[in-house]
Amino acid sequence: MLSFQFGAYRPKKQASEQASKQASEQQSGSSLSGHASLLIFLLALASLAGCVTPAQPKQQALCQHQLDSQPQDCHYYDDMVPYSRRYSEQKDNSSPNQDTLRDLEAAGGEPQFYSLDSLSAPRLSAGDRLKIQILNGEEFSGDVEVNADGYIYLPYLNAIRAEGVAIPELKQALSDELIKEQLMLAGTVRISIMPLQWGAINIRVSGAVYEPGQHKINRHSEVDIAEQHANFHGDNAQGRSLTKALRSSGGVRPDADIRQVVLTRQGKQYRLDLSGILSGKEVDNLILMSGDHIHVPETHYFDDSLARPSQITIPGIRVFISNLTQPASSNSQSAVDTEATRFPYGTRLLSGAIAANCMGGAQSTNASRHVILITKNPMSEQIDVVERSLSSLISHSYQPEINPVLLPGDGLACYDSRVTNLREVARTLTDLLVPVSLLGLL
Repeated sequence: MLSFQFGAYRPKKQASEQASKQASEQQSGSSLSGHASLLIFLLALASLAGCVTPAQPKQQALCQHQLDSQPQDCHYYDDMVPYSRRYSEQKDNSSPNQDTLRDLEAAGGEPQFYSLDSLSAPRLSAGDRLKIQILNGEEFSGDVEVNADGYIYLPYLNAIRAEGVAIPELKQALSDELIKEQLMLAGTVRISIMPLQWGAINIRVSGAVYEPGQHKINRHSEVDIAEQHANFHGDNAQGRSLTKALRSSGGVRPDADIRQVVLTRQGKQYRLDLSGILSGKEVDNLILMSGDHIHVPETHYFDDSLARPSQITIPGIRVFISNLTQPASSNSQSAVDTEATRFPYGTRLLSGAIAANCMGGAQSTNASRHVILITKNPMSEQIDVVERSLSSLISHSYQPEINPVLLPGDGLACYDSRVTNLREVARTLTDLLVPVSLLGLL
């Protein structure tokens, strides 16, 4: 009896021990699986925590080791690597911005420059409207417009050449025509010519300007014309001035030689010194005519003092800004509006970073942010990328090579600090691992 009971009890005890062992093994396996998940989570977190800014290209080493020379292939400047906009010898000499005085030179030698005295009076162009009155000759008087062929037409008179002619010269030509046709006696001709409106003209601008090419200046809307004639007769022609032409071409660049500007008119060259516009000295602000060619020579030197609003430079620039930790559905969520992307000409990178909300906040978490500047070098016509940490940008803001001037069309991108980046990575991994854990897959 006892033997039977003992034999029956022993298998039950073995079964209980085996079940307890299996439960212990399952618990140990679950613990190991949890530790493995935690280990994977920490490794992924550590590997991603160091990602603050985009991967730097191999040219970074070239930028660091060729600071004293001209690194032709260097287009990425790391933190504290000086960035200086320089002239690139690899630039195509046939580029419109490289248009030199060779196309202005006379055959066989240096260009011959003429005196500016002959350009003191404005010259007429096609589209100009004049009010011509002849004393005791009302039948020959009238309001005329210089036609596309460059002539004006008055009753009973032959066509008179007016394009490229100053008003005093046109008076003399009209007087000679009246006397020649025996319509009036010499010594009795009295002529009054009043410009009613100076028309729009086409001019060419080349050299160190942001938008070289052909431009039309002094345009008038129909409303402006109606209001002008309703109040008075006359036009001061300031819309056809030299400064207006340079403004229409995007303004002069910081590498421009404004002391040696060349105006070509009807095959003759005139040298102009526009430095007084920035220094306050007297400047000859000439009135242009259709077909004039303005060439602004390059110095191959980026002068920051020319990056300021003036009559020959642009008043402001437009910069593209991105400052988002996560994609937003609108710019209002990131406080980036039209005013935050417009700056006065001459604004530097540090001010742009402040306007982009890259700075401020908790010092322990936001002080180590970075800003990326994507800019087009107007001298080399190449895209350069400049990376700056905000801490170094603040401490070296007085150095132009560390805190460069912003140019039209530049882009600014802000990247968060390591602490913020670590938090975002942890949040991302948590969003992935928690649902998987709830499903019992880990």
